[in-house]
Amino acid sequence: MTEIDSISSFQNPRFKYLKSLSKSRTRKKEGVFLIQGHPEVDLLIMSGRKIRQVIYCESYISSDEVRNRAGKQDYMLLSKPLFDELSYQNTPGNFLLLAEAWRGKMENVKVEDTIVVLEGLEKPGNLGAIIRTCDSVGIKNILLTETEIDFFNPNVLRNSRGGFLSVNAVFCSNEEALELIREQGLTSFATIISDQSTHYKVLEASAKAAIIFGAESKGLGEFWSANADNHISIPMLGVVDSLNLSVSVGMILSHVKHKA
Repeated sequence: MTEIDSISSFQNPRFKYLKSLSKSRTRKKEGVFLIQGHPEVDLLIMSGRKIRQVIYCESYISSDEVRNRAGKQDYMLLSKPLFDELSYQNTPGNFLLLAEAWRGKMENVKVEDTIVVLEGLEKPGNLGAIIRTCDSVGIKNILLTETEIDFFNPNVLRNSRGGFLSVNAVFCSNEEALELIREQGLTSFATIISDQSTHYKVLEASAKAAIIFGAESKGLGEFWSANADNHISIPMLGVVDSLNLSVSVGMILSHVKHKA
């Protein structure tokens, strides 16, 4: 058995490095991220993505069990206080992976039917939930425009339930997204309330479409209001005037992908 690094001091520089990855700017600078939880770690292992290290604690999982699940990797054993400092899920069987980040590419967008465009997204949890929804209905491409959101934020990873591994998420400008939409011959539908808005069910099943959503706080901006082919909205029949963004995405995508 390969010798395993064992760390028990909060002052250890390798532990401090792992702790620093809680900050988005450090993750982006280093090009790595930490992930934990089931099924996320198992799916990442199976995906073939580059894993730099497996981090575990024998209070939660034995050396034999973690090796059976993670295979041939570099391992780091932490004392319980150190592991608890890094982890938000201190449950039996839990361990962490230090993995290399990646970035979706525009040239990898192969449009067969529907893509999703998200403008100015602010909440990592919403992005994770939307990715999970897209994965569930078979949508492979998301364009994230005008946002600084971190794709490898723990809330994105946790809420996507592993869906982040199956979706090509491309960060780009509104102009780049519009250019791709037109090049691919997609019809664009902006979710926006205006004099031109129609019921979202105008969308056909498996439409070759780009469906565009804005952030909860401010909705879509003038760019998509002016450049989208169509405006659609979800009728609100109660006293509230809006839905959570991920719920809106789920309703519309479910209609498009599941309509008989």
